[in-house]
Amino acid sequence: MTAQSKTMLDAPNSENGYQRRRRETRRVLMEAGRSLFIEKAIDQVSIESITAAAGVAKGSFYNHFETRDALYDELIELTIADLMKKYEAYEPQVEDPLAQAHARARFTFYTLLSDPQACRLLLQGGQPERGGAIDRVLRLVLADRLSEGVALGTLSHIDLELVYAAYFGLVTETIGHLLTREEGFDAAWAADQVSDLCFAVLGLPHTSPAEKTPEART
Repeated sequence: MTAQSKTMLDAPNSENGYQRRRRETRRVLMEAGRSLFIEKAIDQVSIESITAAAGVAKGSFYNHFETRDALYDELIELTIADLMKKYEAYEPQVEDPLAQAHARARFTFYTLLSDPQACRLLLQGGQPERGGAIDRVLRLVLADRLSEGVALGTLSHIDLELVYAAYFGLVTETIGHLLTREEGFDAAWAADQVSDLCFAVLGLPHTSPAEKTPEART
């Protein structure tokens, strides 16, 4: 075994006690913050409530985050990165631009709704907000596809930003409503409902669940 190989094997064990405790404190702070942000809007969560839930001293918080919002922002970045990784790996097996837009829209809604906690985090405890995290996600994954779809529908004469505002507002309100259904929640059914509703409202062709291909329902 070379010296370099031995160093690589020993690296995971080279972390000292202080570093392990620091890493663990950061982890419990993020877990506590995530749980609280899922339940409440940001302005209803205090640093004191986060440290109390994490079981650490308040002063420890500032060793890891400058503010409460900095912690929330990091959680949002991690959540968005995970969603985008899934989205970018998805490639619908259709060539028609409108069908592809619908397939990608449904996949996005299914990915969001299949993880209600992540979805609630993006909605800041179920409070939809224009320009908020979930609006950012939708613009990242759907804006280009939406513009293609609008060009094929009955709204091509309306300013695209107005279409975005109406579309994303409808989506966030609908998702927030669906997440109140705690019993018997079916993410696949909900994704069908949201995607079909949005395309219908935009005056674009939409398919019924029976017409969806097996690939589109994954």
